[in-house]
Amino acid sequence: METSLGHHSEPLVRRQMRRAWLAMAAGLLVLAAVLTGATALGTYYYRHATQAETATVTIISGTNALLRSPGDEDWRYITETTTISEGDEVSTTLGTVLWITLFDGSTIEVSEDTVLKLARTRSSRFLQSTKHVVLRPERGTIYVAMAPHGEYRYSELSVELENASVTMTDGDGRTEVGSFLVEVQRVSANAPIPSTYRWMRAAVLRGAATLQTESGAQRLLSDQQFRVDPSGVIGPVTSAVRELIVDGSFEYGLSNWVEFHDASGDSAAPTRAGSVELVNESLNGTSVVAAELLRAADDETPARTGIRQRIGQTLRVYSSVQLTFHIKISAQTPLAGGADLDQFPLVVELNYIDILGEERQWSRRFYALEDQSHPVPIETGSRVDLDSWEYVIFDLRKLSPLPRQITSVVVYASGRSYQTSVTNISLTSGELGQSGQ
Repeated sequence: METSLGHHSEPLVRRQMRRAWLAMAAGLLVLAAVLTGATALGTYYYRHATQAETATVTIISGTNALLRSPGDEDWRYITETTTISEGDEVSTTLGTVLWITLFDGSTIEVSEDTVLKLARTRSSRFLQSTKHVVLRPERGTIYVAMAPHGEYRYSELSVELENASVTMTDGDGRTEVGSFLVEVQRVSANAPIPSTYRWMRAAVLRGAATLQTESGAQRLLSDQQFRVDPSGVIGPVTSAVRELIVDGSFEYGLSNWVEFHDASGDSAAPTRAGSVELVNESLNGTSVVAAELLRAADDETPARTGIRQRIGQTLRVYSSVQLTFHIKISAQTPLAGGADLDQFPLVVELNYIDILGEERQWSRRFYALEDQSHPVPIETGSRVDLDSWEYVIFDLRKLSPLPRQITSVVVYASGRSYQTSVTNISLTSGELGQSGQ
């Protein structure tokens, strides 16, 4: 009996031992897998872990510079060189410019009337592998000068909107390092913030960058720029030129302009003011919207009617300003510029601060009907054909002293009666000097 029980217990013991060894082996395999995974995870973390970096911000000009950190409801003034961190926002008003120096020596010039967020400022925590910067402008213009990758293997600097991004990289066989700009503006002063109401201009001043939208990617080289409309469509490539006037074709009505009416010179207040109307016109076979300055001939007291736009932008290249527009004068009283040459059916004024810091004004007058008894000197005004569209271009590169900051542009009509139309008002300046910087 005992022999029989012993004989039958041996297979049971062997089975139990096999199960024990299998369990131990499985445990070892699990342990090995855990150790391998932990090692891989640790290696991955070691190679890819990043740390937030800081930057410094300095006021170049003006006094109205603001800073807001994550979690803050209110903005606070920047009065001296200040350290800023990932997630901080800076804001400037007209006449104020900031200079941001990033942790790697890259710089950002924050122009007037700009709001910018430092969305990401990172570098590798353990290895000098990568550095990554992401900037998110809400509006305005920034000029970015990217530093070389240096001791890092790869460097990337991006400016992002909801519907587009511009990226410059350096390292891993790609050498794009240089400088570029991004301008973001609302289509109208009254438009809300979302990207569906904003357009973007991107230009490379030196090096190369990639512009990415939902509709595709475009590579930008030196002295090239694209404009991206609110829907994300990329426009044609042009040279790097800055448009200083917002909506000079009145696509969004007069929302970017201020309308004004007043008496001319020392005249008493007129009994009937003029009006500014938006009219549809045909220009060289193309339908356009024009601002019509209109006053009926039923008041002997002269009056001014016009529109103006505040610009407040500092020029990158002082000797590069060009003003263009289309005009049509259909009626005017008095003839020419009046007896005292102070009543013209169209006057265009450019107010600016010159390189010496002085406030100055450039102006040009236009008329269609001559007055032989009161001729208009050529340096005072220009005659155009009556009731016919004329294209006007002024090269202001030889103004002396040269303009440094454009304050405003003013367009108005003056006299007892007038009917003048104007459209396609454009004031441009170059982004590149002779050295291409």
